Amino acid sequence: MERLKINFKGRVQGVGFRFQAFRIANNLNLTGNVKNMYDGSVVVHAQGKRRNIDAFIDAIKNERFIRVESVDIMKLEVDDNEKSFEILY
Repeated sequence: MERLKINFKGRVQGVGFRFQAFRIANNLNLTGNVKNMYDGSVVVHAQGKRRNIDAFIDAIKNERFIRVESVDIMKLEVDDNEKSFEILY
């Protein structure tokens, strides 16, 4: 089990990113959240098996209308109390 903070940059706002992240994360049994940032990037906190997090990143990169130019990843402490994936506003 791992928890990562993933910062996606590129054409990632106004293209359904948060909805797709929510859908993909739930399909991969990930918990965490997704939020648009003021600088135009989108930050995801994703928790689960590392192979599922990697699959999440790959799936987001291949989504229609989304153009990821860079991905920054930081490892975080696992949150044992987290039970779902949420869209934050």
